[in-house]
Amino acid sequence: MDFFNQGWQAVACSEDLPLRHVYQAQLLGQELALWRDDSGAVNAWENRCPHRGLRLSLGVNTGDQLKCQYHGWKYETGSGRCLFVPAHRNATPSTACVRQYPCVEIDGLVFVKLDKSDEAQTSNDYQPPTRLPSTNLRSTPAAMAADVAVRTIMQARQSLAPVIAAQADSVEIQANGLILDLGGTETPDKLRLFVQPESATTSVVHARLYTATQTSFARKVAFIHVMEELLSLAEQCTGLSQNAKIIATDTGHSSAQPQPTESDSRKPFTCTVVAREIETPDITSFWLKPDDDRALIIDPGMHASVVTPAGFTRQYSVVNAPDEDRALVIGVKNEPDSRGGSRSMHLDAAIGTKLQVTLPANQFRLNSDGRTALLIAGGVGVTPLLSMALHLQQAGRPYKFHYLARSTEHLAFAERLRNGDISYVPHLGLSVDDTRQTLYHLLQDTDPATHDIYVCGPQPMIDLVISLANEAGFPVEQINFEYFGLATNSSKPSVTSGVYQVIIKSTGKRFSVEAGKPLLQACLENGVNIDYSCEQGVCGACITKVDDGELVHSDVYLSSKEKESGKLIMPCVSGCTSKTLTLDI
Repeated sequence: MDFFNQGWQAVACSEDLPLRHVYQAQLLGQELALWRDDSGAVNAWENRCPHRGLRLSLGVNTGDQLKCQYHGWKYETGSGRCLFVPAHRNATPSTACVRQYPCVEIDGLVFVKLDKSDEAQTSNDYQPPTRLPSTNLRSTPAAMAADVAVRTIMQARQSLAPVIAAQADSVEIQANGLILDLGGTETPDKLRLFVQPESATTSVVHARLYTATQTSFARKVAFIHVMEELLSLAEQCTGLSQNAKIIATDTGHSSAQPQPTESDSRKPFTCTVVAREIETPDITSFWLKPDDDRALIIDPGMHASVVTPAGFTRQYSVVNAPDEDRALVIGVKNEPDSRGGSRSMHLDAAIGTKLQVTLPANQFRLNSDGRTALLIAGGVGVTPLLSMALHLQQAGRPYKFHYLARSTEHLAFAERLRNGDISYVPHLGLSVDDTRQTLYHLLQDTDPATHDIYVCGPQPMIDLVISLANEAGFPVEQINFEYFGLATNSSKPSVTSGVYQVIIKSTGKRFSVEAGKPLLQACLENGVNIDYSCEQGVCGACITKVDDGELVHSDVYLSSKEKESGKLIMPCVSGCTSKTLTLDI
């Protein structure tokens, strides 16, 4: 029986699995944690700790065990059995066992099959295209289905002629499912391509070059350039922004497919990074394409909740224009005091990286009252306001856009501003006093009867705009703002509530919260899992429904009406003044 017809798929190169490393891969939607023990054997495990579900690819390879980073559980190479639980050091090891998949390393590649039937290692059935010495070329991620990648390569196979030192008209290609063999009639060199089906809409192309001579650096570079150009042919059929430098993207979308509702969009879904651009010295934009090829419902001012490669949940404003519904466009500032989120995006979110994304309810919406929108952006705060401007521009609605930045090179999304024909006024390199004077005159010259204010940027700038807008006579309901975080010199909001008891409505579980302790911390300590991110009452990730209780709010996320309702709380910074608090979870 042919090796490939048994369900074996290439998922990594041998070089991807150095000793003491854990490699994350995906095959047909199944996330895998691949790791090599000190004996050289490769394990292919489900990328999930049986205890609490944390990705094992974030764990530590100790040589003969894989240690989960969450609670320190250790699993044995080969068997996947749990050998050690730190919380019960002297107890018999847990019966927990990591799910394993058949795995074999052949000819510089790692193959896995998800079907465990007939698990016999069949490496003897594998036949390379030639007996010549071989080497791996760089794997190429492709934001398209595996069969689409195969067709794309077959249609343009002549482009790969320089890689095998052949004439373009002599290139021959043979396909066996997702395996492609290329050769030339006048050269002994061969190229074998393995298309790994990551999911229904994404794939990775692995390559093995067989040549009698040493593989030159020029050949390796030529292959990289050819593959990037070849797979980017699909870009012509996408709805992604022409500003993006797309490595690869899906080739089509069927209008017959059911479109997700707004409520569906608020459920987590997986996206692939299909492009990234350096916008300023400290801001990078990312294009995140849903793996299920959904049409996105974009509301200007909304943000995306993204789980970064390092496992942090962070919120980033969406920069999409009205016609950009196939990928999320976000801007991420590399904060010098980053707690790991922005750093992880800048360092680890490469082309092809998978990210979990949620689109929460938009708390920074454009009003539909017909007044002119006065948009005031500072630094990376331009991201939600740029989306607003693009929507207003297309809808023919009036707006005024003012953008404060340190210099011309710190104007993020400059190309998008130009291509969208956005009318804006830059204010560059202003001192603190100049900023105050500029904003003072701007707001004094703006009629509150005909304008709504939308401001986003550093907290001191937002606070200044709010204060000056109040002086200029703007009603509170016409001043709209969104914090990206508290000022660096701000202290974390304090919880002033005393001792109270929490009741979980769905289970009846009860526990006490000590005076001054954040509700979020108490919930996590008592096994009540709540999503969270900023821990400053800014991002909205931990928003929780309340059934009963007298609340004290210390966040800047909830609106006045939401706080007055008594039905929502940000548990990271807020608490309760009554003796009991019932959470509707």
